[in-house]
Amino acid sequence: MSHEAYVYEPRMSATETEKALRALVEDSITPDHDIEIDMEEAIVEGFQDGITLLPHQVLGRTWMCDKETGKKRGGILADDMGLGKTIQTLTRIVDGRAKKSDKADGWAATTLVVCPVALVSQWASEIAKMAVGLRVIEHHGQSRTTDPLKLKAAHVVVTSYSIVASEYATFAPSAKDESKSKSKSKKAASQSDSDSDSDEVVTKKKLGRAKGKDALFRVKWFRIVLDEAHNIKNRNTKAAIACCELDGKFRWCLTGTPYVRSMDELFSLLKFLRVRPLNDWQNFNEQIAQPIKAGRPVRALKRLHVVLQSIMLRRTKDLVLNGKPIISLPPRHLSVIQCKFDSDEQAFYNTLSQRMTNELDKLVQANEASKNYTHVLLMLLRLRQACNHPSLVYKDYRIDSEAAEPRPTKNDDDEDADELATLLGQMGVSNGKKCQLCQTDLTSSDSDHCLDCTEIAAKARRKSVAAPTARDHNLPPDSAKIRKLLEILRDIDERSESAEKTIVFSQFTSMLDLIEPFLTAEGIKFARYDGSMTKDKREASLEKIRNSKSTRCILISFKAGSTGLNLTCCNNVVLVDMWWNPALEDQAFDRAHRFGQKRDVNIFKLTIPETVEERILELQEKKRELTKAALSGEKMKNMKLGMDDLLALFRPGAHHDDDEE
Repeated sequence: MSHEAYVYEPRMSATETEKALRALVEDSITPDHDIEIDMEEAIVEGFQDGITLLPHQVLGRTWMCDKETGKKRGGILADDMGLGKTIQTLTRIVDGRAKKSDKADGWAATTLVVCPVALVSQWASEIAKMAVGLRVIEHHGQSRTTDPLKLKAAHVVVTSYSIVASEYATFAPSAKDESKSKSKSKKAASQSDSDSDSDEVVTKKKLGRAKGKDALFRVKWFRIVLDEAHNIKNRNTKAAIACCELDGKFRWCLTGTPYVRSMDELFSLLKFLRVRPLNDWQNFNEQIAQPIKAGRPVRALKRLHVVLQSIMLRRTKDLVLNGKPIISLPPRHLSVIQCKFDSDEQAFYNTLSQRMTNELDKLVQANEASKNYTHVLLMLLRLRQACNHPSLVYKDYRIDSEAAEPRPTKNDDDEDADELATLLGQMGVSNGKKCQLCQTDLTSSDSDHCLDCTEIAAKARRKSVAAPTARDHNLPPDSAKIRKLLEILRDIDERSESAEKTIVFSQFTSMLDLIEPFLTAEGIKFARYDGSMTKDKREASLEKIRNSKSTRCILISFKAGSTGLNLTCCNNVVLVDMWWNPALEDQAFDRAHRFGQKRDVNIFKLTIPETVEERILELQEKKRELTKAALSGEKMKNMKLGMDDLLALFRPGAHHDDDEE
């Protein structure tokens, strides 16, 4: 069968590899900026009346159709956020239905969509809104069906990455897990079955049959679509392994960020798509990953670009098609707003910065820094928290540990420990108790801080204590960023006569907790959206911000809500703290700046001058260069982002002049 040419295979010889690469790029379509577009194709039979595709979506419709012809089995639709990856995919679902021959070969006439938990209901509602007569099943939660025949009866099944991982654990239980106690197995199954998008690295699977929910793996899907496909970027996680094991004739990845921080992330997409020969890790590592990590990127990037050209369609919002912008959106105004510390905040930051730098210098002098990536990251985390509010520094770092990512490049053998959460767990088990600030070993378990950090922690704690204010609200001391945020919100209300709405993003859920009482004191009604909330509560928050005129603000944790959400009801975005990677920030901005937005979009990035945040801005520029090179095929300098770059964030004015290497 033709699909067998795409199945995962062992390592190829050099001759076979070269032949497969040539076959991969043969007859590939390269999108042209000046191309004839048949706008009769903008009307899709099977869509609701009044829905018309935009010109670039017509081209996407044609391209996706081509990628499901002959031996081609799908690809990567990597358009920018807001350009309509969902509607183009729905067009393919409506256009490309299973034939009698497909059913005879055993394929179900069903498309499986895998997406983050937060987007399951959004996908279902979009299908109902756009398409006529498609039967959709939302496959999630404890009450989901265990009968694969029910899934086969639908046109589209929408599920989440966590459910795919959970059902694969049932379908192909781990040999390691089978030796554990039943109580641990039940606990793990319960966690996997939850609405959380959390993931973990897993051991090698052995196939078997266990009682439980594994209906997803009992269907030969006609088409599998991974939305926000960068969720499988770590090839060793449960979600990545499980998605690659799903059986489907056609396979699609939808992502506005196919590459974020490491070339290895692209491997997971190629493995899922079964693109030979780069779906084999040894091949990918030798031909792509290793040369790039070794500082010899030119040939590897060219090789990768040739492959991506043949399987990936990527359009950015600034693309001009036939002399016209690809999409007409209202202007987006980005302002980097400097927030000035008061004297107490400045003194606190200086003290903390000096303490962190002293501890870092000890690691460097002992040649221990490279062995303590996580320690360095967590010290950096504390400096970034201090830029938001001194009181955050006192809190347990595990509350906001996800904000410490991404970790710098490590040895290749360490990739299985890619998730920071795993490292934190290892620290707790093997290294004993650490100081919550500087990460040095504690001799006593009675305290959370070493002697050198005790006074800093005490000052931070005092900043969290509420005190009556002139307005008779029990509020803790504010901070430079909270003062500026309130000022921005007042200006928006005054300018728009309270008609405009605002998204407030922070990586730190503890910062969102701190902002809430200040909004209440100002009389600003708000909604909240973060990963700790159940799916129903998150949906209720989205409903509130979209439909309640009096709700003018939504607080969103960066990791939970920076992708997928459509919030064109808001046209102001405040980024309380900067993310490492500018591509992820752009994703957050595109919650508001996307198709359907009618107002100008105003984006405010809050930063504290002469702090670690100033150096993060420099790091972002380096990241932009790397991302551009990977996706455009351009040669670039400074490929590696290693420990030196991380250490430079601690030191003002630190630059590395290695462009000539």
